[in-house]
Amino acid sequence: MTGISIENTERGKYVVLTVNGPINSYTFNELQEKAMKYAGKTDLAIDLAGVSSMTSAGIGVILAAIEDAEAAGKRIFVVSPSEVARLAIESTGFAERFPTVASVKELPA
Repeated sequence: MTGISIENTERGKYVVLTVNGPINSYTFNELQEKAMKYAGKTDLAIDLAGVSSMTSAGIGVILAAIEDAEAAGKRIFVVSPSEVARLAIESTGFAERFPTVASVKELPA
């Protein structure tokens, strides 16, 4: 089974988590650990351009991070979701709950 890699960097006031690989029941724990480390504490961007597949486990992690960020008055964005990530998000019927930008350059100041 191919794993997931998550790199975190800083861009302005955002922590950017760049995700590569599949987000599924085998790999979501790593994303959950890193996303929850920052959600609600700083502005966060989750770059999904390198996501090769995404199940409801990944959707749940990102939605929980969005809710934590909103509750704490912080911002969170999904950045450049791959086609499979975009389709997974849209399939939930809650795509409007996932603030999305096309690139990290488009993150609001």
